[in-house]
Amino acid sequence: MPTDELAEINGIKPKKLLGDGYEVEVQSQTSKSVYKIKRTLDHYYCTCPSWRNQARVPVDARSCKHIRTLMGDAYEEARLAMKNTGGNTSKDNKKVPEEPKPALKTNKRKRNNDDEDMDEAEETKNGRRKPLAKGKKPTSKVSRKTRNNNEGEDNDNDTGTSVVPPLLLANPWKIDGGLDVTGWWMSEKLDGVRVFYDGMQMLSRLGNPFTPPKELLAKLPKDLTLDGELFGGRQNFSETVSIVKTRNSERWESITFEIFDVPSKGDLPFEDRMDFLETLFGPSGSHADSAFHVVEQTQVEDKDHVIKTLKNIESKGGEGLMLRRPRSIYEGKRSSSLLKLKSFYDAEARVTGYEPGKGRNKGTTGAIKCVMASGKTFNVGSGLSDRQRRNPPKVGSIIVYRFQELTRDGVPRFPTFIGESADKTEPKDADVPEHRKAGPDDV
Repeated sequence: MPTDELAEINGIKPKKLLGDGYEVEVQSQTSKSVYKIKRTLDHYYCTCPSWRNQARVPVDARSCKHIRTLMGDAYEEARLAMKNTGGNTSKDNKKVPEEPKPALKTNKRKRNNDDEDMDEAEETKNGRRKPLAKGKKPTSKVSRKTRNNNEGEDNDNDTGTSVVPPLLLANPWKIDGGLDVTGWWMSEKLDGVRVFYDGMQMLSRLGNPFTPPKELLAKLPKDLTLDGELFGGRQNFSETVSIVKTRNSERWESITFEIFDVPSKGDLPFEDRMDFLETLFGPSGSHADSAFHVVEQTQVEDKDHVIKTLKNIESKGGEGLMLRRPRSIYEGKRSSSLLKLKSFYDAEARVTGYEPGKGRNKGTTGAIKCVMASGKTFNVGSGLSDRQRRNPPKVGSIIVYRFQELTRDGVPRFPTFIGESADKTEPKDADVPEHRKAGPDDV
């Protein structure tokens, strides 16, 4: 078989082979809509609703009529059979693999699309959950609509009912005027994918099951819950997302489970929980394995210690820092006992148009279309007030936006609207160092 596993499968070649990172536009067969088909690592995705709505199918085993038309039916059947052994290879892709049953009973709770925090891509914004009791593993069912983003491939999409783990979520920490964190515990903020292990399976922050190798799950204890990150290394966020959404992929070998808490013992002080995790996953622990790591914690000396550590982490390509209140319990909600810190960049862009709003923003502006000084284009919707959505900055005006890093394609990742610039006539890009540039523009 050729080096590129998608170049030929069981002697069948695609009608059109896309290289990694390449995309093509296709016309809808039933409307005037135009969709994008893109190759990312070992799978293809399409921006059409049909592809996105297959929430229980691993991304490398999804297909749609647009991909089938482009690649050919015979090739797609062979690709799906290879990527989703025992799963769906039907032409209409309606049959999906059986979703793992949740380990626990759940309570129903409604959740808004606004609850999704794009700043992190792994947190829930406005969750209101009770703290975990010892030995308990509560979860809640929610109904959620798929989110659209600039690139078409969602980080954690679902159109049905999912089981949302009650995760401890962080508030931002302000260097100037923020809490005194002397004596708190400090660790690197890993740029991976948040994961909750419920004693049986791994769930995303929005309750969708991941499909890691069975051998990996077999090595984990079954009588507790774990909170952590699926991590593929610094500056590898996009590739990590692509890998953890697949099944039957050898690339899972490059992913580690970085564990930073044990919710089932959430009523114990944080330090005791860390000691317990070391007995399981430390060098001489009962479940020690190269795929499992307990996230290292360092006690904060003073504010300067935090700033120096942040600069050191960022210079190595890290994302930022997490701060934990000493002796804090595990709360399954957003809490001031967990704080996050990372650098931001401000830049200006020219307004070129608008995207219509959806849901609660229907009839107003959903996002502002922008062009950077570099010529790159992107949309920004986060940060717009209701008033600004009704009366957005005019086409041709210069706006200020804030972001954390650029994708490798030079587009701001998760930009936030700050305001309209009154004294600028030309856009200006931020000076972003290489180590603050993420993976390809494919998430």
